[in-house]
Amino acid sequence: GEPLLRRDLATLIRELAGLRTLDGEAPDLALTTNGSLLAAQAQQLRDAGLRRLTVSLDVLDDAVFQRMNEVGFPVDQVLRGLDAAKAAGFQSIKVNMVGRRGVNDQEALPLAEHFRGAGLVLRCIEFMDAGCHNGWKRDEVLESAVLRERIHARWPLQALAPSKGGEPAERWRYADGQGEIGFISAVSKAFCGDCTRARLTAGGRLFTCLFGAQGRALRPVLRGPQASEQALRERLAAIWAARADAYSEQRERLRELQTERADMHVLGG
Repeated sequence: GEPLLRRDLATLIRELAGLRTLDGEAPDLALTTNGSLLAAQAQQLRDAGLRRLTVSLDVLDDAVFQRMNEVGFPVDQVLRGLDAAKAAGFQSIKVNMVGRRGVNDQEALPLAEHFRGAGLVLRCIEFMDAGCHNGWKRDEVLESAVLRERIHARWPLQALAPSKGGEPAERWRYADGQGEIGFISAVSKAFCGDCTRARLTAGGRLFTCLFGAQGRALRPVLRGPQASEQALRERLAAIWAARADAYSEQRERLRELQTERADMHVLGG
């Protein structure tokens, strides 16, 4: 769900920011939001210790935007939230656009133009069949290569090296120095073999794939007389060592089998 709807979110962020990793470092806290309530909360979230933001914004045209978000808030509300986040001092802000052929396929250029030179990173994401209820159709997938060529024809792009291993986005920069743009190609160019990401749900289940079904229970090693840091380490290591998720590489076969997948409101962004 939308995290900014959570009561006392800043308090939770502050408590998480006070934790330390096993190496004694502060956690790298990030949050993904639709931006509808960001303008009013950006400063308190930044003050609480949040460092990175990702805002979903698929289109700048207000009529199309409201049809796509099915909630009814205007696109200007999201843009005001982004302005508030910049004013609050967030140094890392990404804007995610999910491109759908025949729906918002003409919006990549307007979005790129709007955010070029603004200190934000636009990321163009292929429409994925995450969960089982988003009406995914293969012919609605707008391949990253198509969008990249459109943008490159208007503003030449230069490839950048990954900032870290397992990064899902291919990074590019505008040749004229007006910032960075990313492309996530989980449908047309699967990267399962390099994936290093896991997701922990509010119910205590660990998913090693965005397209996972059930996840693995961690509550038994987090609570009760057998709970310990060592037990948790061993459980996590065993789960990851046995990981065989490669949904994006096996999409067609698994869809034919009608494999269940957890929805995004369970897994988070």
